[in-house]
Amino acid sequence: MLSISSTSSSSTSHFLKTSGDDSTLSGSFNTDDNRPGLPNGMVYRSDGGIDPRIAAYTQQLTGAGETQNSIESKIADVEQQLMMERKMRSKTDKFYQKLIDAQQTKGADHKTMLAKVGKQRTEMTTKIEFLESAKRHLEMLYAEQWGLDLNLLYSFATSMGTEPLHLKESEDNQLLSFHKGRNKHSVQAGEPLGLFSFLFARQALLDGYLHHFFYTYHYFATAGELLQFIMEKFEAAISMYESNQQENRSKILCRALDILQVWVEGFYEVDFRKNPKVLEQLIIFTTEKIIPVDPQGQSLLHLLDKYQREKASINGGGWPNISRKLSSASQQSSPVRDPIISPSRPRHQDASPRSLKMGIMACFTKKDSSKQSNESTYLPVSSMDKEGFSLSQHTSLTLAQQLTLMQQDLFQRVHPVHYLNSRCKGIGVSTNNNSTTTTPSSITVVHNGMVGDVGDLCNSLFVDSLADDGIIQMLLDHARSISHWVSAEVVTCNSSKTQMALLSKFINTARACYDMRNFATCVQIMDGLDNLIVRQVPAWRSLPSKVVSIYENLCGVRMSLQGDSESLVTGDSHQPTLPPTLLFLMHVQQLEIGGFQLANGMYKWTKIKSIAKLIDLIRLFQDKVYDLEPDVTFQELLKQRADEFHHDDIQVLAAHNNLNFHQLSSNKGGRRLHNALQRVKANLQH
Repeated sequence: MLSISSTSSSSTSHFLKTSGDDSTLSGSFNTDDNRPGLPNGMVYRSDGGIDPRIAAYTQQLTGAGETQNSIESKIADVEQQLMMERKMRSKTDKFYQKLIDAQQTKGADHKTMLAKVGKQRTEMTTKIEFLESAKRHLEMLYAEQWGLDLNLLYSFATSMGTEPLHLKESEDNQLLSFHKGRNKHSVQAGEPLGLFSFLFARQALLDGYLHHFFYTYHYFATAGELLQFIMEKFEAAISMYESNQQENRSKILCRALDILQVWVEGFYEVDFRKNPKVLEQLIIFTTEKIIPVDPQGQSLLHLLDKYQREKASINGGGWPNISRKLSSASQQSSPVRDPIISPSRPRHQDASPRSLKMGIMACFTKKDSSKQSNESTYLPVSSMDKEGFSLSQHTSLTLAQQLTLMQQDLFQRVHPVHYLNSRCKGIGVSTNNNSTTTTPSSITVVHNGMVGDVGDLCNSLFVDSLADDGIIQMLLDHARSISHWVSAEVVTCNSSKTQMALLSKFINTARACYDMRNFATCVQIMDGLDNLIVRQVPAWRSLPSKVVSIYENLCGVRMSLQGDSESLVTGDSHQPTLPPTLLFLMHVQQLEIGGFQLANGMYKWTKIKSIAKLIDLIRLFQDKVYDLEPDVTFQELLKQRADEFHHDDIQVLAAHNNLNFHQLSSNKGGRRLHNALQRVKANLQH
């Protein structure tokens, strides 16, 4: 999501030239369009720290001194290893494909060879991923060299407007509060101006501060205020002519463009797409201020132009003037000053945001009740019979896989920031023990108003409201639809045997989803099965003990997911993961409880950082997707079936089916008594 420049050792050289009164950066760069974002999931663990294996490996490469020359040379070494490993992997892939093509005509020895080569391919892939992560970590170490020292931040933050900067060292920073460790200082709290300035600090990259900040700065500032700060510091740095300030000048200009690139590439949908004023300010500033100083600013315009064209293709609108600004900017590409080219600069001129998967965009639309007669609204329907199609024709694994793909299509469209401030959107929790149509004592959604009218619902935690296009609401609606569909399918079965088989299928489907780390669909199915009406059907008594054991284990899993967000990252973190939307929102709301400011007015960065770390899990989960074969026909039938039950009340559906109730034995006992009395009467007559 966030990105940093790719350093190609074979054709790239970066060095800081210092001669007399001048200090400039020079070099040439390649663009790696396939480069993952910053920070990469292989580099950063779920707790925000660096993977210790990668940190140890890079430290072994660079030794004790992490100088520019040593890091740059080691990047070249890792790049060479990557090139060799990729060549070997390519040869192995070709050989593996030949083995697969000849598999049907060969014997057992061939299968053994195929398994051996397949294992080698997996090992090579793991090694390539590790080396790529190590390379990115080295690049971040290199980029850290172009940040300001901490003792300069107070002078940097308090400089007035666009006047020339005169940075002075100061050990006492009244805008930031630090926790002083043995080797580094970590931010504990700060005023908005101080938190803005720390973006330019040397350690802002490796500490994860950059992406944590962009996730959460809406708690204490607006996008316009942040952009104004960056623009002012950039213009002020341009006017720094003192010979002893040229190195700091270069650092500020480089880091400012890095920050803007990271901001646009990772957060365009959140901060710019529906904020035309801020977007126009950024376009004008890039064209008139950045590009004359550094032609590399054109990459930022290319990125903005790409996003606007994508928006125009969807909505029929856009900013046609960006293309004209690009063409005019290219004519002005000769810098009026020495070009500022940073090794930490993102080089993604063709970068694109995560593609929006529209697979079930219009899924689960409401039925027009006016087109149905009242008599047929609640008629029981046979289990999944639709034009010769039956749920029994598909295995639990197949059902789990297709439901997983449906959930993934929606999940890939959400941004981590959308999980913040959800209580203000009317999303809360309620324990409803009396309702017969919801899960007993379970978390349910409480809506206080229309989603999107943030200012009218409650006091927002954000300084300014954000538009999310209702993506979170779509995920919640999808979850309720699946749970409701599961309940409806069970209570509308046409025989006891079918009902027992369907209960077993849904339980096994939930287990398959859990094994695939699709916790979202697993919880949805369990909520449907735990409906009070469904729990009363007699078929539960006939379930095999093995199925009952699986159900009880899944109940424990759901309780674990409700109580601890860390349960989402337990197990194999390299597998795709789909979190349950509502439970994840509740964990975020739990962290949002309480004040965000100290008594002195500073914002609690430790609290804000903990929230950022939690929602960053969404990015990590989205980085890995399920490689499953979609069955479009099956998915459409599932959507259609869920839509048919959308407005049906589970209690009314169950009331039309005698299978959902325990049969009383009073009639059978009365007949026995009647027969006994008849026999006594016959004996007396004789």
